[in-house]
Amino acid sequence: MSDIETPAQDSRIAFCLEIGRALHSFGTPAHRFEEAMHRLAASLGLDGEFLAHPTAFFAEMRSDTQREVFIVRAEPGETNLDKLVSIQALVKEVIQGNLPIEEAAAKVREVVAQAPRFGRTLVAASFGLSSAMAARFFGGGWREMALSALLGLLICLLGFWTSKQHHLAQVLVLMAAALAGFGGVVAAHLIPQTAAFTITLAGIVILLPGLKLTVALREVATGNLVAGSARLVDAVMILMMLAFGVALGRQVAMQFTSAFRESASVPLAAWTEWAALLVAPLAYLVLFQARKRDFGWILLASIVAFLSSRLGAAWLGPELGAGLGAMALGIAANVFGRRTRLPNQIMELPGLLVLVPGAIGFRGLAFLTMGETEVGVQTAFRMVFLAVALVMGLSLANALVRPRKGL
Repeated sequence: MSDIETPAQDSRIAFCLEIGRALHSFGTPAHRFEEAMHRLAASLGLDGEFLAHPTAFFAEMRSDTQREVFIVRAEPGETNLDKLVSIQALVKEVIQGNLPIEEAAAKVREVVAQAPRFGRTLVAASFGLSSAMAARFFGGGWREMALSALLGLLICLLGFWTSKQHHLAQVLVLMAAALAGFGGVVAAHLIPQTAAFTITLAGIVILLPGLKLTVALREVATGNLVAGSARLVDAVMILMMLAFGVALGRQVAMQFTSAFRESASVPLAAWTEWAALLVAPLAYLVLFQARKRDFGWILLASIVAFLSSRLGAAWLGPELGAGLGAMALGIAANVFGRRTRLPNQIMELPGLLVLVPGAIGFRGLAFLTMGETEVGVQTAFRMVFLAVALVMGLSLANALVRPRKGL
């Protein structure tokens, strides 16, 4: 048994391991990772078996002259659609015989080591922008949008700072949630007709693990029980830390604002929600580190997810409507992948951000921390039902329009 550092006699095996580490570092789900690696190995004339976990993957590969089992320890990183496209292009060149495997393996390492397409300034701005647009989707007004943008920016800066402090990075979620809870109450106390909870929820929207929860359930549904269960526990723990941190921040703030009372926001015209839908993909483009030329596809994915889920909610209710939205999004992403030969994730991931149930799950845990147990349990159960509906919708989409074979 070997690990990734052990030299492999067969260059094809070494190349597969490099691709596997790259895909894992981009946060590729277990079901997609295993399928892609199996196809890659087969295209190179190898007999391969792969098993993915959130923090490592196992690979057994056999050639005419060599049989090796590898254990590769790799912490998952942030999704990077730009690098994913580059990796796919390298794999295509190797399979077509246009690029030597040794050279391709070196280029894979270069792609992984490259700095992100968008730097910290744009990422911080995108945090603020996504929080402002989320505040509008949650029914907030101009005050909530502006304050949420400021709060999202501060949380992003907090993340940059804690990334250099390993002992603090482990409690980033708790610190960010406490800041959001504190800031929401103080802002609502100082500015009349401002909804504190909307500001708080929109401020931490990027930290909500709704996408991770959906991926976890999808892994479980596809038979990847270990990876899916581990990711599911991680998502639940993040939700619990967010709820605890917000409750802590709110309680501290209320010590200084004894006369604080929750108030409703001033509603905005309906057209502003459509404006937010058109602007939000700009933030998704940066947060997913996608190529600028893919903005149109990200915008289309957001519109498809939004419209189909709204129509579905009107016909079938909000939970089943979300499933219909996921099915429409999955079909659009699969058609996109087959026609353009690009990764489906370019459309699928940003579109899922419009649908994921993380905000609902956070509301449920927030109710529990406030002592409203019955409402909290009902809301948390609704979150699970929504996540299952999304998974079923994506599965139906794959049955109706098969995704493109490849990475």
